[in-house]
Amino acid sequence: MKKTISNKNGLIELFRFLCSIWVAYYHGFFPILSDKFDGVNISVDFFFMVSGLFFLRSIEKYREKPFLQGVRHIFWGRTKGFIVPLIIAASSILFCNIAFALDFGGFNWPLSFLWFFAAQFVYLTFFYVLLRLIKRRSMFNLACVITVCLCMSLFIFMSESFAKQFDRVFRGPAMLALGILISQIPQIKTSLKDEIKAKKLNIALNAIGFTITAATFIYLAYLPGYALWKAHLFTCLVCPLLLYFALAIPVKGKFFNFLGEISIFIYLAQCPILIHHYAVSNNTKDQFPLFCVCIVSLFLINRTVNYIVKKQKQKKQLA
Repeated sequence: MKKTISNKNGLIELFRFLCSIWVAYYHGFFPILSDKFDGVNISVDFFFMVSGLFFLRSIEKYREKPFLQGVRHIFWGRTKGFIVPLIIAASSILFCNIAFALDFGGFNWPLSFLWFFAAQFVYLTFFYVLLRLIKRRSMFNLACVITVCLCMSLFIFMSESFAKQFDRVFRGPAMLALGILISQIPQIKTSLKDEIKAKKLNIALNAIGFTITAATFIYLAYLPGYALWKAHLFTCLVCPLLLYFALAIPVKGKFFNFLGEISIFIYLAQCPILIHHYAVSNNTKDQFPLFCVCIVSLFLINRTVNYIVKKQKQKKQLA
């Protein structure tokens, strides 16, 4: 039986996992980490850029098809693999808002847990519209560059208090646009007579670049406090370089793919925990074991649902 080779990149999947843990800690459900590791939550920048990185490859086939087909692919294509856990997460948040009448002075923190999904759909639809309207790839890329410059300029001129709450409204499109641009940059290729040596040298150069960038990423994450300069550096330099170098390093394996898969459940598992948080105790030490149970439960529910759906499809094909 022929083995199927996954197209997933192991290093990107690893960082998806690490960034999902960072998000969970930032939201207050990881008491085991050091208090010093409380820098700006730039990990979401990484998620947005990954979405942009694979955007063209996944949506280009819908460029000439009816508009609604492309929009349906953006929404359904990105959620069908974990739709039941997503419904559980959204239901938990809505229940908390109804049952506990949450009031945060105009900012609803629990609802913000799901902002990533809503914002991603809106921003990706925007770029899909651009791709349909602008036929030439060079002009589309120019539009992406303009989007980055415009969004980051607005972000720079915001007041710090405003930027703390609404920075990603402006930075989100910039991150996606950077991911789209990175996906089209040619990789480093050294020409040598010996092709094997050239390949090894190319991998080594990219590995060095990735290591330096990853170390910078972790160092900046460790620095405490909110700083606009850090947000600029992450968004415009560190995250793009991390993805660029990772693309050229052939790290693959089921373990890395599993880490990438579990990252979505780490993010969503925060939502059911809210019920315990508001109804029982807000002590993160009490919540940590429950948080782990929620991650495993959502993962198993998702696997079970997908297995049932797959079996039903196979039955229909055979009928």
